[in-house]
Amino acid sequence: MKRIIEAIANFFRRLFAPGWAERLVAGVEAASPYIRTAYEFASVAAAMTPTRADDELLALAERLGVPNLWRSEISKGEAIARIVYLALREKYPDATERSLRRAIEIAYGAIKP
Repeated sequence: MKRIIEAIANFFRRLFAPGWAERLVAGVEAASPYIRTAYEFASVAAAMTPTRADDELLALAERLGVPNLWRSEISKGEAIARIVYLALREKYPDATERSLRRAIEIAYGAIKP
C-alpha cells in the first residue's frame, strides 16, 4: 500500500512540477497551426472508415492523396492515423513530427471526446 501511495504522490509531483504548465502550453502552441487541418483530415478519416474495413482504408488513402499503409502487422487504427499524418506532412513539410502528431491527437480528441 505504501508503494501505491508513493507512486501516486510521485505522479502528482511530476504533474505539477515547476514549468509543467508552460511546457504544456508550448506544446499546444507548437501544434496550433496544424490543428484545423488535422481536424479536417481526421473528420474525413472518421467518416470514411466507420468499420475500418480494408476498402475504407484504401478509399481514405486515395482521398487524402497518400499511399495506403495498411499491413497486417499494424492495427487499422494505426494505419488510419498514419494516413492522416502523411496527409498533414504533405501539406506542412517543414513542420516537426511531434507538432503534427500532437495536432492529430487534439483533433481526434475533439471528434471523439
